Amino acid sequence: MKIYFIANGPGEIAGWLYPLVQWIREYEPFWSKNLSYYLILNPCQFASGEEERVVRTWEFFEDIILPNEYWKLFKVKENNTIIFHIGGDLFFNLALAKRWKSKSLAYLEKDFYWERFYNRIYASEVLKYKKAVVVGDLRFDFLPNNGFSNNNRIALFPGSRTYGLRFYLPFYFMLAREILKDFSDLNFTLFFSPFLNPSEREKILEKLQPLWKDLPMEFRDLKDMREVNGYFLAITLPGTNTLQLAYMKIPMLVILPLHRPEYLPLEGIGNLFKGIIRDFIIKAYLNRNPYLALPNKLYPGILPEVVGKFLFKDMLEFLRRLIVEREIILNIHNELREKFNKNYLSSELIWKDFYHEVLEKAI
Repeated sequence: MKIYFIANGPGEIAGWLYPLVQWIREYEPFWSKNLSYYLILNPCQFASGEEERVVRTWEFFEDIILPNEYWKLFKVKENNTIIFHIGGDLFFNLALAKRWKSKSLAYLEKDFYWERFYNRIYASEVLKYKKAVVVGDLRFDFLPNNGFSNNNRIALFPGSRTYGLRFYLPFYFMLAREILKDFSDLNFTLFFSPFLNPSEREKILEKLQPLWKDLPMEFRDLKDMREVNGYFLAITLPGTNTLQLAYMKIPMLVILPLHRPEYLPLEGIGNLFKGIIRDFIIKAYLNRNPYLALPNKLYPGILPEVVGKFLFKDMLEFLRRLIVEREIILNIHNELREKFNKNYLSSELIWKDFYHEVLEKAI
């Protein structure tokens, strides 16, 4: 029997799909050997374009269907298959399952409408759809429950889209250079997302070499969030990693400079607009959503955020205050310890339910 996962974008791939794959690989349940696994990368405006390359390094899937082949799948028929929606459009993924006469599964974090027509729904939290099986948040699976250390190490995350590096890397380098004038014992680790284009990244780093060559800064390719261990602070853009860092109890400063709005992907048709209209859409979104970091959406204000067309000196002063008043960082760490705890694997709950409620009944 074939299982087709549908997902795209760094957050879905790294946060939700990877733990499901990881559980199968680590625990090797007897029934998994009778299955073959495939990945459909659906069209997605949040995709980095590097998803196929990243997933192939896992050496898990029999084949990967690319976004430009998604709509062609509706013209063919597959037998004896299961479709597992991880991301993308819930309706069209359901339509594909109906077309193939497949069992349809989905993992969701909020209510939509079409979930009621799926054969099995797994949810990160309680939904209005009462038949959903609540399994918790996959993004916390396989992470250490404490990666914090009260030392002088700062982790930097410049995002998962290569085009953004041209803006965010100089910002990080100058921020480190200036803060070191006051705190010379600090050292930094810059974690590069696996979803960045390696050759383009190297070209950008080469051009920026005068900014970083004498900094106490290590560059690391991030293959697994478990590698982020032993830091007292992280500075990051909004994204899936903010939730993972929160679970690892590492305090963070979440930043989003909006001086170059073209580097910020937007949902739906909003992503097509440029210039003043794009600025307006972003401003309207921020008015409705005062927090961007995922932990702040769960517990408003638990993390500091600096968002907008702020001045560099203001950002520098904000960071300086955090380091001087170390108690602020320790308080954030303690709040994360209190709020973000989980002693089970969501992936295990999903796969065990899948075996008993889906696979056994399909055989």
